[in-house]
Amino acid sequence: MQMTQLIGKLGRSDVKLIGRDSFLIFMFLFAAIIAGVLRFGLPALNTYLAENGVMPSETIPFSLSDVYPMLVAYMAIYTGALLVGTIFGFVLLDEKDHHTLKAMLVTPVPLKQYVLYRVGLPAVLAFVVILGMTLFINQALLPLWQMILISAGGALTAPIIALFFATFAENKVQGFAYSKFGGISGWAFLIGWFVPVPWQWLFGLFPPFWIGKAYWLALDGSGWWWIVLSGGIVLQVGLINWLIQRFSKMAYR
Repeated sequence: MQMTQLIGKLGRSDVKLIGRDSFLIFMFLFAAIIAGVLRFGLPALNTYLAENGVMPSETIPFSLSDVYPMLVAYMAIYTGALLVGTIFGFVLLDEKDHHTLKAMLVTPVPLKQYVLYRVGLPAVLAFVVILGMTLFINQALLPLWQMILISAGGALTAPIIALFFATFAENKVQGFAYSKFGGISGWAFLIGWFVPVPWQWLFGLFPPFWIGKAYWLALDGSGWWWIVLSGGIVLQVGLINWLIQRFSKMAYR
C-alpha cells in the first residue's frame, strides 16, 4: 500500500477515534488553554507579585519574569509534546484493546509503514502545537528560526510518549496511570532550572530535558545551544528506535 493511501486511511480512523473521546478532545483544548493563561496571566501575575513585594523580596531574590524560560520550557515545549503524545498513545491503546494491530498484520499494510505513520504524525502535530504555543505565549521568545529548531527537537517527545503507552500499558486504565508519570517526569524542567551546572546535566538522563536546556542556552546567547539541541535530538531518536523495536516485537506476540 502506498504511504499516502495509508496516511489517508489511518488518518480518517484516528479522527473518528479522537472525535468520539471527550478526554482526547480536551487534550487538544488544554494546549490552547495553557497558551492563553501564560500569554495573559504571566505578565499580570508578574506585575502583581512585584507591586506587592512577593517576587522579588528578601526571601525570593528573583521576579516571576526571571523564570519565564523555565515555565515556557515545561508548559509549552514539553507539555505541548506530552499532550499530543498522550492523545496518540491512547489511540494506540484503543487499537490494542480492539486487536486492530493484530488484524492489520494479515493485510497488505507493512508494519514498518504503520510504525512510521504512528511516529511521524505525532511528531508533526507536536511541532505545530509547540511552535504555535510558544509564539502565542510570546514570552522569553527566541528568533523564529531558532524557535522552529527548538520546536522540532521538542516534537520528538510526542512519539516517545505514544510508543511508551502502546508498549508498556496493557489497556487504557494503565494508560491513565502512566499519563501521571509523564507529567511528573516533566518536573525535571522545574527542578533542573534551579540546580547549578554541572549538576544540572544530571537531568539530561531524561532526554527531553536537553531540548529545554538548549532553549535556555539560546536565550542566554550561548553558542553551545545547537550542540545541546543536537544531543537531545540524537538521544530522543535513539529512544524512539528502541521503543519501535519493543513495539514491533509486541505486535507479533
